[in-house]
Parts: sequence; structure tokens; C-alpha cells
Amino acid sequence: MSSDPAPPPAGLINRRRWLHLAGWSGLATACGGGGGSATPSPPPPPPISGNVLMIAVDDLNDWVGFLGGHPQVRTPALDALAARSTVFRRAYCTAPVCSPARAGVLSGLLPRRTGVVDNTATFSSVNPGKQTVDQQFASAGYTVERFGKIDHIWSVVPTPLPSPMPYTNKQCPAPVGENGFDWGPARGEDNNQPDYQYAQAGIDFLNQHGADQPFFLSVGFTRTHTGWYVPQRYFDLYPLGSIQLPYAPPDDLDDLGPEGRATALRFDMHNCIVRQGLWASAVRGYLASISWVDAQIGRLLAALAASPHADTTTVVFWSDHGFMLGEKFHWHKMALWEHATRVPFLIRRPGQTTGAVVNAPVSLADLAPTLLGLHGLTPAYSMDGQSLQPLLSNPAQAWERPVLITRRQADALQSTGLDYAIRTAQWRYIRYANGEQELYDVIADPGELRNLAASPAHAAVIAQLDAQMPPTAWP
Repeated sequence: MSSDPAPPPAGLINRRRWLHLAGWSGLATACGGGGGSATPSPPPPPPISGNVLMIAVDDLNDWVGFLGGHPQVRTPALDALAARSTVFRRAYCTAPVCSPARAGVLSGLLPRRTGVVDNTATFSSVNPGKQTVDQQFASAGYTVERFGKIDHIWSVVPTPLPSPMPYTNKQCPAPVGENGFDWGPARGEDNNQPDYQYAQAGIDFLNQHGADQPFFLSVGFTRTHTGWYVPQRYFDLYPLGSIQLPYAPPDDLDDLGPEGRATALRFDMHNCIVRQGLWASAVRGYLASISWVDAQIGRLLAALAASPHADTTTVVFWSDHGFMLGEKFHWHKMALWEHATRVPFLIRRPGQTTGAVVNAPVSLADLAPTLLGLHGLTPAYSMDGQSLQPLLSNPAQAWERPVLITRRQADALQSTGLDYAIRTAQWRYIRYANGEQELYDVIADPGELRNLAASPAHAAVIAQLDAQMPPTAWP
């Protein structure tokens, strides 16, 4: 193993500037129930221009063709969309669990300001009267509709699983409720599956909505959330004998502390899968689920292309957080490493026909202010995220904003504090509530296999990154 590289002095941001960039200047007084000060007496909204189609997927990591996260994945619809969009190659969730992540997308706020740090609450439940991004569009005169899972609720029947469906967690029991961890061919026709019905609801809206009334349409798909139940032909795309597995060296946890190891081995899922010889089968189920949801997105995008709204609609695609399938022996989200936090994220402007790539790290908290700004709307409250409009205009523009990711720690060693990760262009720094630290040079070590936190040569990097993190106590 080579010696530790000397930490470069460039690229680190002083604490005051970073806190300002991250929108934290009011954090001390704004924690908990949403925070931020409402804009007093806002001016009348400007004339409405253009529509928004927002597409969300559950638990999808970087295993899409246009990000190259898995060499075998087939996502033709998403790849075609990416070829005509601005792709944010290093986009990260605000939290690696559903409700806090979605609260961040919909509000432009980080978890300490949404008040949502786990799945026991939604943004609306703890911020009554505070508008999500689509509700702000509604106040400006847009027709707003949601189908499927956008917030951590399902806004159209059916609920995530059709009936009948195997609810038994037959592969590996997990204490996360029915359908916690299982996969296999779905029963019934395509139109019996929720994601098909969510796409169809969006298609019907596009076909029926008049061209003279702007809209903000959101369609959220429940796959790739477990259980991975999709039609057999999507499993057939990935022959079991040829599945390529994630890389997990035997000593990958040796340089982690107790909390890091407890997070990695949550539910002892890896042992359950490996001892049954199911690793390839599970990866196949995830890949099949990705291709299934890609097909439903393809149906929706084809309907948009054939509609009167084709040239007047901004298309946004994102996943709430990633998912790990054996990296660091972890089988879940709820961790602060790359595969649990990196997400596919792209924006296609009306009329955009060529693709562009942004390599700077960005946060999904940046989405709400970006959409509002693109449509000439002023945010209803101060947001932590920052509009990505400059990067849409110039993808190579310098962008020094680090991304903050938050995790409530109670699922591992039963701490009630908050864990944090900071992702910059070069570093991922993790600080657990119990004081444990991890540092990865993601340029030299993109797999995050070598924890540099104990290296004296990196003490200055850790000190500067650590100074930029908020307190661990909650609330």
C-alpha cells in the first residue's frame, strides 16, 4: 500500500465562508420546526413561463447507464434523457433515508432546518403551513399534481405493493416491516404494478391538460425500493450466472470504529445473503428493478414528447438517496458512504437537445431554489440550497460549495445524536455522534476503501472539515 499523500492546502474553505455558502447563518435560531424567515410582503409573482415534470425514484444509487455505476445495467430511457440534459455527476442526498431526503428536495432545507431526521415525520407534518416547492408554484398559478411517492407518502392509490404479493421477507428477514428485504418476479400483468399505474396517471395528465395552463407535475416511482418485485422479463435481462458483484475486500472494515462497523453490518444482512449464496441473486433483483422503472419512465417521457407540452417543459430526474449492495458488507441505505448517498440527478431545459455534465458536488437541497429561479419565482423562505442556474449556463464553472449529509444514528449503537458527512471534490469526511471519524480521498480512492482519519498527514484536512460541521445534538 502506498504512503499517504500529503493533503493539499488548496480547496479548503474557511468556516465563515462555508457557513454562509451553505445557508447556515441562521441555523442557531432556526433548528427544529423548519426554521428560516419568511419573506415579508413578497411582490406579486412574475408572469408564468413553462411547465415542470419532476420524476423521482426510490433508493436508486448510481447504477444507471449515464453514470456508469454498474457495467451491466440497462437504462435506455434514462440514458436518452441524459443525452439531452445537464447531468450532475456528483449529486448527493441531504440524508440517506427516505423522509428526511425527500423533505430536503421539496424544501431546499437541510434536515436540522426541516425538523425531519428519520421516517417518523414528513416535512408537512412538522412544518404546517410552510410550502414545499411545488406548493410555491401552485401559489404562483400553476396546476400542481403528484402521483406516486414524492414526499414520504403515496398520493395516489394503490399503495406501494399490489395484492397479492409475497410479504414474507423470504430471503433475509429484516426488522423494518413487511416487504423489508425480498425480491422475485411480480405476479400479474404490468398494469397491476403500482409503478405502471403511477406512470399511467402522469401520462393521462399530460394527455388531458390544456396547453394554456402551466403545470408542475410530479411522478414518483417506488422501485428500486425493496422488495424488488418486477415482471420476469426484467430479471431475464440479467442472467444469474454472469452478474458482476460489488467489490468488498475482506479487510474493508478493519480501519473503521465501532459505530462505522455497526452501521456497515446493520441487521447482519451480508452474512444472511452470502451464506445462502444469494449475493448475485440480490444484485440481479436490484438491476431488474432499475430496468423496470426505466421502462415506466420511458413511457412517461414518450407521452411528454407526443404532447403539446414537449417544448415548454423542464424535466427533472432524481433519486432520494442511494443504496448499498455489499460494499463495506452493507445492505441498505442509512449510511454516509458514497453508494448510500450519491444519486442520479439531471435537469433538461425546454428545447435542450444536447447533453452537458457538471462534475462539481451538488446537493439535492439545491433543486428547489433552482426550479424556482428558472421560472422567475422567489423562494417563500430562506433556503439552505443554492440555485444551480450558473452551472446550467456553464457546467465547468468553479463551484466550491461542499455538500452536507445528515444521518440520525439511532439505528446502529442506539445513540440519539446526529452523524454527518461532508463531500467536497476531493474529500469525504464522516463524523459520528460518538466522535469517530472517517476520511477518504475520493480522487485517489473512489471506492472509499482506505480511511485516512488516523493519518497525521491529514490532521489539517480533518480539522478544517470538522470545523464546518454543525453540532451533533438533536434537537
